[in-house]
Amino acid sequence: MSTTIAGFHNPQMYEVLPNACLSATARDIFDVLTARQEPGGLVHIRQQELAQRLGLSQSAVSRAIGQLRDKGIISERQRKGTLLIHPLLASYESLAHMTNHLEAPDTHVWPINFPVGDIRPPRVRDGRTGTDFDPDPDGGQDAPAPEARPALRLAG
Repeated sequence: MSTTIAGFHNPQMYEVLPNACLSATARDIFDVLTARQEPGGLVHIRQQELAQRLGLSQSAVSRAIGQLRDKGIISERQRKGTLLIHPLLASYESLAHMTNHLEAPDTHVWPINFPVGDIRPPRVRDGRTGTDFDPDPDGGQDAPAPEARPALRLAG
């Protein structure tokens, strides 16, 4: 494993990651992968180790990794015991390292298979879906200021 800690990531990609609608298991596995990655997104881990770490069966881990691959979050072509996180979701040493890695001719950038726009589909289990609930009833307007300031008294 590299001695350099990957700490810089692309915040815009993490803002649209909920659009991937990952299962809870896939999100847990992605969290473990991002915590253990080397700069550039390479992770040395086996499915068996992930299963033990998360207390899951290997088949559940395999399904979740399949979901991550289907969404384009991790690479489909890697050797056993290694996974590669998409270069746009990987962590790097700095912004300069990320830019250099993405512009390098030997960096393979594969397609991401989930919407990366601003619109996030509603959650399936959200009880408010299909109701009149409005999380922002004033349409983003600031709350009106109070007409009179309350009188302040000193305790004493």
